[in-house]
This record gives sequence, structure tokens and C-alpha cells, in this order.
Amino acid sequence: MVSKEQLVQITEVSIDELITTFKATPFFFYTENDLHTYLYSGIFSKLHFGEWQCKTKDGKSSILLHKEYPTKERYSAKALKKGFSKGARGHFDLSIWNPEETSNRLFRVVSSTDFQEEQHTFIAIELDMIERNEMMEQAMHHFKWDLLKLRSRKNEVEHGYQLVFVRDWINRGNFAERARNEARKAQDTTVLYIEKEKGIVRAGTLTSRLFLNYEPIFK
Repeated sequence: MVSKEQLVQITEVSIDELITTFKATPFFFYTENDLHTYLYSGIFSKLHFGEWQCKTKDGKSSILLHKEYPTKERYSAKALKKGFSKGARGHFDLSIWNPEETSNRLFRVVSSTDFQEEQHTFIAIELDMIERNEMMEQAMHHFKWDLLKLRSRKNEVEHGYQLVFVRDWINRGNFAERARNEARKAQDTTVLYIEKEKGIVRAGTLTSRLFLNYEPIFK
């Protein structure tokens, strides 16, 4: 069985590969979903298919890596609030289940009150592409929403990653500094900021934590 440590290493190497590709050729990606697909492929390719396979408590044969896996917390995405008994669940762009827990948890629950019996989202990744004429407040709302999902304790995320790609954005203003102030609320989440502005691409973290060879954008 693949170890949790291996999965973290595979995830972080794949994130580094994604950022390296973006830095070299920023327009390799047409949409945000291209970023999702590239990262999913990079992670998945680093193990044999059999190492990704697992079986859940309710007898479902599945794999550890998933797109759009739901949160266990309920939210008001518009108000950026959590803790609702009714309301929508969020979804992570990419997630990896805890390989040590798959046989003890369900693939999907029947009752809406039993979300904690679903799989342990050991690793969760959120990605965002901001460009063109997107408004500042719209971009900040998306950033806060992703961060809220990653840091909600009920979602059980042990390794959370938020990747923000900015490409020739006319309304960029002081977005990076505002996002850094929000990221400080989730020091257990790795927040990476990758920006192309004219002919320059910079990449670094928005928290004080180092990540591989990426240093904080703000010292």
C-alpha cells in the first residue's frame, strides 16, 4: 500500500512541475480547468494504477485520487460562512484519500447527517486562474472561499494547498497583499502565488512557510 508520506511527496513534486510549466509557458493553459487536468495527470502518473486502487467500507472499488470530492462541512458560499445544518457542501478541485482509512469509511453516505463516515480527505488542492478583466472583489471572494474549505477542521484536511495563478490581470492592484493577509489565518495551508505580469513570472508563498524552493513573496 502506498504510504501517506509518498502521497505528500508526489503531490508536492507535481505542484512544482505545474508551476515550472506555467513559468516557462504561461499560455500553455487556456482555462483554470487545464491547470486541474495537468496536475491530476502529473500526480496520477507517478504511481502504478494498482497503487492508486482501494476498496471502501461499503464494498466499492475506487482510487485514492479524485476531482471535485465534497467537503464534510456545509457552507453559505455567498456569505463565506460555515457550520450550517442545511445548505450546500463545497468541493475540492483535487483530493487524495487517506490510504490507511479507505476500508473503514464509505464511498458515499445515504443520510445527509453522516458525512464524517465518508472518506478522509487527507490531501486537498484548490486552484485559481485570475486574468483579463475579472474584478478584484470577485477574485478575493474566490480566494477566501477556497481558503475557508481548506482550513475548516470538519473537513479533516491534513495537507492543504491553494495555488493562485495570475496572468496579465488588469485589476490586480494590491491583490497579493490582501491575499497574504487572508492566508495568515491558515498557517497550516500552503498558499502559492504565481503571477505573470508582462514578461516577468514570479512564484512564491503567501505564508511564512517555505515550500520546496519557493520563498515568501513578502519578507
